[in-house]
Amino acid sequence: MTDEALAARIHAAVTEATRQYLAERRLRVDDFARRHYSFRGALRVNRRALGLDLARTPVNVLWAIPHLLARGGAKLGRTLRLETLARCLDRLPPGFKTDVEREIEWLIYSELLELPFEQARRRCTRDALLETILAHPAISQLLLPELLRLDELAHRQDFRRRLEDYLLTYTSNRAVAADLSGSLLSLAAGVAAFKQFTPGAMAIGSAAATAIANQLAIANFMLGPTLGSLYYGFFPATASAGLLVATTGGLLLALGVLSAGAGVIADPLQQALGLHQRKLMKLLDALEQELTGQGSSYRLHDAYVARIFDLWDLLQAATRALS
Repeated sequence: MTDEALAARIHAAVTEATRQYLAERRLRVDDFARRHYSFRGALRVNRRALGLDLARTPVNVLWAIPHLLARGGAKLGRTLRLETLARCLDRLPPGFKTDVEREIEWLIYSELLELPFEQARRRCTRDALLETILAHPAISQLLLPELLRLDELAHRQDFRRRLEDYLLTYTSNRAVAADLSGSLLSLAAGVAAFKQFTPGAMAIGSAAATAIANQLAIANFMLGPTLGSLYYGFFPATASAGLLVATTGGLLLALGVLSAGAGVIADPLQQALGLHQRKLMKLLDALEQELTGQGSSYRLHDAYVARIFDLWDLLQAATRALS
């Protein structure tokens, strides 16, 4: 088989496996929504709003108007060819990410998508997409012979140390080389025992995590632009400075408390109406476009294709050099 034919075969296999992975994720949406957006689930998630979110949420509400003006200013700047000004305005953040948003983001990554993700002290190492790709017949036929050979070599004395030393030429970091050698040997052992790729054996990180994160546009937990008019209704121009500060503080605290309880009511209602399910389906549709190249580029698709070729080249080089 020519290199061009092999590359085309791998690209097709990755695309097919990606669609299979996303089809399986879609089957999980209803259960995920019931588990985390029903009353009990919403109560568990939204209780995180009773911390610093009491301050973040009202600040985000108040920040919505200047952020909207900044976005408009950036568009106007580009129209007037003021690119520097437009880039500066584009860099203004949309607000502070709340603890509730972080929790939902974590749940989507770790439970629904099962993709590598780090958040504060939590880390999800599962890469269900890569596992599905590796299990595709075209990919497994390419890698199985090398992995079986690696498993045979693993029984030799001091082979693990020799493999780590060899992998240093690829990683230039002994800790990474040790971790990679362990992953390769575990993957080879699973293939030798079961003649298939064992789930979780090759969780070596995701090159696509950052780009995927761009698709996780989780709905902001703000109370909407109508609060702008409500806010100014509370603060007439004739109000004294002391009254303004006191009233502002009280209103911000009230908004924070209100937002903390709003999710407990709104989430079960949206889940019952199927709104959360539709949002998650749209997320998976956007992710499919990104992963299969239906959108603007093949960036994520190529990242997984490159990983397959890198793994194949590494296995070939290692088994030949250490035989």
